[in-house]
Amino acid sequence: MIAARYDGFIVDLDGVVHLGWSALPGAVSTVNTLLDTGKRILFLTNDPRFTRRSIADRLRGLGIPATPDMVITSGSAGAARVAPGRVYVIGSAELKDEVRAAGGEVLSDVDAHLADRVLVAGHSGFDYTELRAALRACSAGAELVATNRDATFPMPDGLWPATGAVLAAVETAAGRRAVSVGKPSPEIFRVAVDLLAVPRIAVIGDREDTDIAGGRAAGLDTILIGSGESHADHIIPALSGVL
Repeated sequence: MIAARYDGFIVDLDGVVHLGWSALPGAVSTVNTLLDTGKRILFLTNDPRFTRRSIADRLRGLGIPATPDMVITSGSAGAARVAPGRVYVIGSAELKDEVRAAGGEVLSDVDAHLADRVLVAGHSGFDYTELRAALRACSAGAELVATNRDATFPMPDGLWPATGAVLAAVETAAGRRAVSVGKPSPEIFRVAVDLLAVPRIAVIGDREDTDIAGGRAAGLDTILIGSGESHADHIIPALSGVL
């Protein structure tokens, strides 16, 4: 039993627990079994579109008794990185709420040139106005920060463009590379480790380039499962393989 080796798990969401907010087979029962046996779980996602509270609510809707303090997102990590100060945000309304909650002042498109930092995240409303405003901010000296660099994320009808696709446009226009705070940055895993506060921790994810690479960089054991974008010979067939 893999689970017996560890006291806590850092668990990815997209492609591991759910796909398009439909639970993947065996995921909910596996997570609940881990919780029932005293294992600590922290959900770590590179999806910056939703607040931690919103994600916890969605997980409870799937049948997992999650609370906001069991969730870290690349958006919440990005908000902590750019606040306090004046921030121009390319991202969802919920990401802007995260920045405000962290103490940042979210600027409008018109006032973007006054920003101390630009925070870039994927969202369905990305448009030329945002790209132009971000360029104005960067040209005026704002620091460029990204929630993550994932080019895509899995959905039931296939892959959708993610933050990396939006970031490529901003970096090309600005002529510089952003600081990325999400996975595979080891720092976000270390924050998760501190919050779990148990000695033996493993990372469960479906992407070698983010979940597994970041976990290993942080010095953690990793468990790769095969429901998402990875295609390695050593993939565990399902999340239930953790038990």
